[in-house]
Amino acid sequence: MRRYGGTMLDQILAESQSLGKYDVGETIEGLAVKLGRKPSEILKLNSNENFFVPLDFLRETLREVVEEVDPRIYPRDETRDLRDALSQYVGVPAEEIVVGTGSDQLIDLVSKMFLRSGDEALSVDPTFSIYERCVRIQGGLYKSIPLREDFSLDAAKMLSSVTPRTRLIFLCSPNNPTANQFTRKDIQILAEEFDGLIAVDEAYVDFSDGSVVDLVEDYQNIAVFRTFSKVFGLAGLRVGCAIASSELAKAMNERFQMPYSVTLIGLKTALKLLEKTETIRGATEDVKAERSRLIEKLTKMKGAKAFDSKTNFVLFQVERSSDEVYEELLRKGVIVRNIGRVLQFENCLRVTVAPPPMTKRFLDTLGEVLD
Repeated sequence: MRRYGGTMLDQILAESQSLGKYDVGETIEGLAVKLGRKPSEILKLNSNENFFVPLDFLRETLREVVEEVDPRIYPRDETRDLRDALSQYVGVPAEEIVVGTGSDQLIDLVSKMFLRSGDEALSVDPTFSIYERCVRIQGGLYKSIPLREDFSLDAAKMLSSVTPRTRLIFLCSPNNPTANQFTRKDIQILAEEFDGLIAVDEAYVDFSDGSVVDLVEDYQNIAVFRTFSKVFGLAGLRVGCAIASSELAKAMNERFQMPYSVTLIGLKTALKLLEKTETIRGATEDVKAERSRLIEKLTKMKGAKAFDSKTNFVLFQVERSSDEVYEELLRKGVIVRNIGRVLQFENCLRVTVAPPPMTKRFLDTLGEVLD
């Protein structure tokens, strides 16, 4: 029985119902229980994780870290050390770098900095749902501008949607779920015509044709976000960074970021991986090669069509209902992401690019479902 409470709590709980939930999709353990199978028999390809970075390599790196750290002590110098290492890796001054708990936490941070109740943020449609979530939590208005039919950015339409209350533009480039990269020119046009912040999420940039991080030097209203979850294979440790003008980065670091925002284990592991980039580069090239093969195989498959990709996932369309295909794949122990309609394209799904044995099982199973 409820013993105490109040209208304020009730109001907050009622208002929270209007916020969207982030759906992580089916999990390995959850599906294994449903199917009565072992977790090792489930093929998980729905979250754009990087299975090309060798697990033994990551575990050995973690063992090195565990031997070195004292978990009783708050991380201090390690944050500075990671910013210094990222400065060398990304090619920007360390004072322009903010370290956070994955790029999502830093995207939430700039939303808190720039938005007040009633302020607006723009992004494209379709794109990563976290942007809308962060904006609405701040009481802001989120407006999405449809991509063109070829998935390119309509910069002119986006600028025409700016109002005096628009303070943020979010761009995921390469974009999720369309997997294409927006042009440097379009981002420059936005930066020159919009006086708010342009937050460019480059979570997948290492699998693409190049970054716009150098534009931070020319445009104070551009901030670029990176993550260790994708290219470095550290999705489970939650480490990311933002690159912004020294003034904005200083404000983020000193005034808005929570102290000790990243775990000591996460900081030290990220540092060690930045010393082992040869393995990471090799894994990245493997992703690109397998991605090309996966797109080719999907395009040749009866009842399917793949879109081009600059990420570690592939968006593809099926002739049947994507809901039905998704459910049939689940029953066979294969998890992908059911996207549904993407602009004018119906029945789309998204699949992680995975090493050849995993890709083969996915393609064989999809072939059975579509046959």
